[in-house]
Amino acid sequence: MNINFLCSLPRAGNTLLGSIINENQGIKCSPNSICTDILFKLNSLKSNDIYRNFPKESSLDNLIKQSLYEYYKDWESDLILDRGPWGTPDNLKILKKIFIKPKFVILLRPLIECLASFAKLQIDNKNYTKNNIDKYLLGLLNFDTGVIGKNICSVNNLLKSNEQYKIFYYTDLVNNIDLFLNNLGNYLNFNLKKPHKLKQYKIGNISYIDDIPNLHKIKIGSIEKSNYAVEDYLNYDMIQFIKNNNPLDI
Repeated sequence: MNINFLCSLPRAGNTLLGSIINENQGIKCSPNSICTDILFKLNSLKSNDIYRNFPKESSLDNLIKQSLYEYYKDWESDLILDRGPWGTPDNLKILKKIFIKPKFVILLRPLIECLASFAKLQIDNKNYTKNNIDKYLLGLLNFDTGVIGKNICSVNNLLKSNEQYKIFYYTDLVNNIDLFLNNLGNYLNFNLKKPHKLKQYKIGNISYIDDIPNLHKIKIGSIEKSNYAVEDYLNYDMIQFIKNNNPLDI
C-alpha cells in the first residue's frame, strides 16, 4: 500500500474530489482524517513519565511507523490519499519518521470563497446572520484551534519547504474535471477517471454524520461551482479584513 497526503483548506472541494476518487478501483481518498491526531498522540507519549522512566524510543517509533498502515489495512486499496493538516511543522516532523519523501497534493481555493462557503452553511441553517457571523469565522481562522487556521499553517509550511508537493486548483476541479484528473493521476502515478455518476462521499457503508446540515453533501447531478456571490454571506468588514490580512502565502 502507498499513502500520499491531501493538504487543503476546508470547503475547497475536498468532499467532491474524494467522492470522484473513491469511484475508481484501487484508490481511496480519506475523509477529514483522524490520523494526524493518532500520530501526534502516540508521539506525545515521549513526554509521559512512564516512558521517560525507560525511554526505549525505537519501540515507540515502530508503533508510530506502523500506525498508518494498520489504520488503512482493511480499505482494500493500493493507494490512499489521506486528508489532513500534514504540513504543519509538528505533523510533518512526525510524518517523516515514516516516509523519507512523502508526497503531498495541495488543493487550493481562494480563502474568501472558503469562508463564504462556511458562512453560507451557517446562515442558510439560520444559526447566524451575515451581520453576526464574524466571531465564528475568526475562530475558524485561529492557527492553533481553528479548522481553517490549522490548514493554512499546513499549506504555508509546505509551500516554503523542500517537500514533494504539487498544487491543484478548485476552479480546475469544477471547470475542467477531465484535465484535472489527468494531471492529478500523472502526479500520483494512477489512472484516474471521472465516474459516470457522482455519489455522495462514502467509504464502505460509512458516511459523514454532520452537526451542520449539508456540510459534506455534494451535488450529484453535475460537477460545477455553486453560483453565489461572497458578498451575499460576508459583510464588508470581513471581506476587507481578508483582503488586507490574507494569511495564505500564495
